[in-house]
Amino acid sequence: MPLLPKALQRFSIDGLGIAPQYIKATPAILKLTEQILDCFRFCSESTYGDLMSDLEPIGLQSQRHRLIKGLIHILESRLTFNDELEIDPMQLRETLFSKAAQVDAEDFLKQPWRDEILKQTSEEFHISREQLENALYADLRDERLILGFEDIEPEALVAEYNLTLAKSLLLYARKLTFTIELGEDSAQSLRKLFQNMRFFNLLFEAEPLTDTIWQFSVDGPTSVLPQPQKYASDLASFLPTLYAFKTWHATSDIEIDGKHYTWQLKPDDFEAPVIRFVQRISEEAQQLAVRIPQIDDNWIVVHDYPILQFGPQSIWIPDFSIQHIQTKATAHIEVLGFWRADYLNRRLKALEKAPSNLILVISDKLKLDAGTLCKTPVTIVPYKRTPRPQDILKAAEKISIKSK
Repeated sequence: MPLLPKALQRFSIDGLGIAPQYIKATPAILKLTEQILDCFRFCSESTYGDLMSDLEPIGLQSQRHRLIKGLIHILESRLTFNDELEIDPMQLRETLFSKAAQVDAEDFLKQPWRDEILKQTSEEFHISREQLENALYADLRDERLILGFEDIEPEALVAEYNLTLAKSLLLYARKLTFTIELGEDSAQSLRKLFQNMRFFNLLFEAEPLTDTIWQFSVDGPTSVLPQPQKYASDLASFLPTLYAFKTWHATSDIEIDGKHYTWQLKPDDFEAPVIRFVQRISEEAQQLAVRIPQIDDNWIVVHDYPILQFGPQSIWIPDFSIQHIQTKATAHIEVLGFWRADYLNRRLKALEKAPSNLILVISDKLKLDAGTLCKTPVTIVPYKRTPRPQDILKAAEKISIKSK
């Protein structure tokens, strides 16, 4: 789902409070979305420029210009374009312009040189004159050919717009704090929640308030110095995860144009799209989970791994666990690749209470405090570019021997 650029975002400010201007599926809004959708539904085999021309009257007939542009921006991501061009338009243009530059000044004024150059070029590229004309600017935005459109119902588009609006405002967050009720299967839900936060590389602290209610504090992109744009996109991509839960409340500190506001988020602010609450794991961890049993079949991947709690605000959930078939020794593995070093140094201090069968796979790029690492009972496996499953197996074997 795309994010809305600042020019298309709609939010209201009331004193120190800020909130997105959500829309409701009223008859007027549904009629508007249906008009826009009809243009997209019948745009196959047309160019992008033709589609924009078809949509232009809708904007002229309505005062909701920013809303209409926002809906169009979201729907554009559902278009499929013909990007596999048989002829490189840039090469075609270079050939034509090169031939045109060789035309004598007198001939330029007197003779129909354009037709002759087009004829020569079409023969050179073994295409017809019509094919040449169509291919000449086929790579430009307005000339891109639309192959298809992934349709969506008006009510679903309203829900998607509201969620996108909320995600886009989160780009300016300094902090996001939320309290969430996990429900009956709290352990499994908590694992998935942690995995989603880890998957999006979020910097957070967690605290259990009861057996089923947890509070999370997440750093926002405006408080993160390295790669704030990427982090902002990751935090926005995480937001739909909250809407997979029925009971939660969140507060975000927002900074826009140097001014600070407070944004209150609730699950009933709008009718959200159906969110699949999936189990996520980083690409590096996923590859390790596949390769380790392939290299040594004495070890199997265990999916029912524990939640490791070392203190009130020190929670760790491994990416995955492996178990030795004979000794039943278990090693919990967590890959730390791209989190901010100062944040990890704070978290690593809590590892003094960690179990000795926890293996941390840490990128050298993080440049973590070696003194802090030495004080922990966990096994540290460093890596430069890609984690090596052989190195993790060596560490796991030592844990297996100690457990005998």
